[in-house]
Amino acid sequence: MKPSLHVWPQERQHSGDTITVSACLELGTQSHTLWFQVPRAYEAALAPNSDAFVVATVLLAMKKASQLIIHGEVSPSLLRNLEEFQAAWANWVPSLRAVPIVAEREREPMLHRSEPAAIAAFSGGVDSSYTVFRHGTARLGRRTQPLKAGLFVHGFDIPLDQPDVFDRAQQRATAMLSSLDLEIVPMATNFRTVMDPHIAWETSFGTAIAACLLMLQGQFDTGLIASSYSYGTLSFPYGSNPVTDPLLGSQRFALIYDGAEQHRLGKVQTLMDWPAALEHVRVCWQGAQKDRNCCECEKCIRNILTFRLAGAGLPPCFDKDVTNQQIRSLRLKGAALDALMFLQDAAQQQSVTAVWVKATTTAIHRSQRRIWLRQRLPDWLKP
Repeated sequence: MKPSLHVWPQERQHSGDTITVSACLELGTQSHTLWFQVPRAYEAALAPNSDAFVVATVLLAMKKASQLIIHGEVSPSLLRNLEEFQAAWANWVPSLRAVPIVAEREREPMLHRSEPAAIAAFSGGVDSSYTVFRHGTARLGRRTQPLKAGLFVHGFDIPLDQPDVFDRAQQRATAMLSSLDLEIVPMATNFRTVMDPHIAWETSFGTAIAACLLMLQGQFDTGLIASSYSYGTLSFPYGSNPVTDPLLGSQRFALIYDGAEQHRLGKVQTLMDWPAALEHVRVCWQGAQKDRNCCECEKCIRNILTFRLAGAGLPPCFDKDVTNQQIRSLRLKGAALDALMFLQDAAQQQSVTAVWVKATTTAIHRSQRRIWLRQRLPDWLKP
């Protein structure tokens, strides 16, 4: 019988201007401490229960096929949702198995808020910018959420050992959110340090975002997770999606997969009405300086072309334009290749015949040939 994964919530730790909420994870002889840290000013916003920790660890328990035992209080509505969440992921990924989840205490939190309040996970990229702009300017009619803040997390795309880089990126995010009269809530977590050795980030990042949002349910009742894909281009399995993201919420804290009705080009076209976004959007995570856009990686190149096709030219958030040779040299696969193919189709539908569109065709054909060849080569030749 495999050992259970035990989650032991720890006492909150105050240090200077910050407060840390942590839990000790024990699986057999192995143990790790998972923590989330926020400025002390947000102590009242912290969740009174262990909902965030059960969400953060559910995929790890499924990967290890271990019963998950939470030595704390968890919302029963969340536990019910997580049974469906596990059913979906166990079907998508054979190496993940649905496991029992046991909490020492089950109770819906009694949270007293003066008014409804939503918070959005905000990276400063196109998807999350589209989400905060639409809700922050009340453009969604009945679907508009009472957005009050954006959650900016250190430890996801910017490593924990780069605090100066995070501070500079936070300044850009603050400029964007403050232009909409929205608050920024900075948070740090070692989620990736603990989980990455066991579960790929592409699989776990949805639970990571949800756990961070759930950590703040003392002040907010809704969390917004910006869509990675539109409804027309959904890809399964993928860490964040409209099927399982809402199942990471509870009766007291709803999670919404937001913006999936629009593709990337449509999102960029909407952001053209937001000057602060054109100046500060940060899409890059591959460059050497992760607080800005390198303008050389495939993601920067694709986004520069998307803004170009949207009629925005080269927005100030990009220091330099891309060349046709850079476009031709792209080596893409998976979602990145699909995104470039969509961009090419959109350009053709708009009857754009510029040289850069022909360059995308070259990049797509070369990438497809590489994928075809790699699938047929023996393993010893692939390197």
